[in-house]
Amino acid sequence: MKKEVLIILHPDFEEIEAVTPIDILRRAGIIVHIASTSDDLEVQSKGGIQIKADSLLSAHKHAIYDALVIPGGPGIFKIRDHKMVKKKIREFHKLEKCLACICAAPLLLLDQGLNQTFAMTCHPSVQAEFTAVHHEATVRDRHIITSKGAGAAVSFALAIIEYLLNKKTAQNISDAICK
Repeated sequence: MKKEVLIILHPDFEEIEAVTPIDILRRAGIIVHIASTSDDLEVQSKGGIQIKADSLLSAHKHAIYDALVIPGGPGIFKIRDHKMVKKKIREFHKLEKCLACICAAPLLLLDQGLNQTFAMTCHPSVQAEFTAVHHEATVRDRHIITSKGAGAAVSFALAIIEYLLNKKTAQNISDAICK
């Protein structure tokens, strides 16, 4: 059975942190659902690039996939109180499904109290909010994967593949994209 991932796009998301995982996960044969947090499928990134989501996040109200991926960017500060995003994080965590957040997005995990029991990394601009931060580019602790930012988007995506599929598939994708 193919693995399925839900990637959440929010206004002012970081383009590389969304598009890189979408591309690399699909190369690995993972089904990627792209959902908008707003009432519009067109979501504008922090750099002004419009990306069309497949659906609205509200359409995934009862759906559980193998992973939830949230890119960072300044829009994270606007969705820290987004009820559906918080609900999805709680659901995935309770089921020990992969939660993958990059850049400022680990703040959403912090808001759920997960930084107290899981090792994490994040963008340096938000690390003061964390009680503990690891300095590696990408950190995996059990079912939670966090990464520092746009420059680590490839290693972030490969870590998700390794978690969902296996190390060999992640290495094959890495080799194919000349990482």
